[in-house]
Amino acid sequence: MQRTPRTLASLGLAALLACAGTAQADDIKEALEEALKAYNQGDMSGTKENLGYATQLLNEKSADALTKALPAPLPGWEADEAQSSSAGAALFGGGLQASRTYNKDDQYIEVEIVGDSPMLSQMMVVMTNPALAGSMGKSVKIGKQRGIQDENGKIMLIINNRFMVSVEGDAEQADKLAYAEAVKLEALNEL
Repeated sequence: MQRTPRTLASLGLAALLACAGTAQADDIKEALEEALKAYNQGDMSGTKENLGYATQLLNEKSADALTKALPAPLPGWEADEAQSSSAGAALFGGGLQASRTYNKDDQYIEVEIVGDSPMLSQMMVVMTNPALAGSMGKSVKIGKQRGIQDENGKIMLIINNRFMVSVEGDAEQADKLAYAEAVKLEALNEL
């Protein structure tokens, strides 16, 4: 069987349809079906538009899933509702982002997870190069993860070469370390 670009595109869209999960699945599936329909009709603009919409929905679903990795409030702390965005990580060139703020008395800690961002690869180079990492702060180890703690006490970890976790705030350093340790790494492994 000869594989034409149209056949390959149809197969690719069919594969994306098969991968669409249950949350937002109907919207994702519908957008992918519309893209395939537009493609088969030769409507490249409609194809791009619907693929873009499906991609955005998938990114939103992934960003929401990131919130599951954020820790529950530690004893004595309260937490705001977790926030997520599929394009809000502008500092890191787009991608996925989830964050949550924790409060205790007049202190706060913010835990942020950024993922699937093109800029993360540059940050990973810095954090894995001892000479460059040393210029950013001191090395820390959280569980099996290595990271950096800057002069303000902000903790940054790279997880699976795909996510950056940062923990910062005006709370005691021991509390920031406890929140860094409480990030649910298994939830990140599932994404």
